Amino acid sequence: MTDAQITAFQAGSSAKPAEVNLLFLGLLCAALFLWAAWVCLRSFRAFSAGNLSLKQLGGIVARTVLLLLVSFWLVLS
Repeated sequence: MTDAQITAFQAGSSAKPAEVNLLFLGLLCAALFLWAAWVCLRSFRAFSAGNLSLKQLGGIVARTVLLLLVSFWLVLS
């Protein structure tokens, strides 16, 4: 962004662009963590009910963690 754009952004929102960027990245990371916790909880409930085997539960958890790592690597780098 040019200096004029940064000045206009700060005048309109009273925040720096880097602060807004950090806010949105934090919200995205929080949403991803909540989604991963929901997936793991639902999978554990299915495992407890006997609908999933231990191997399937491990696969779901492993894929979820891998998806989190790849998402964080893509978004935060």
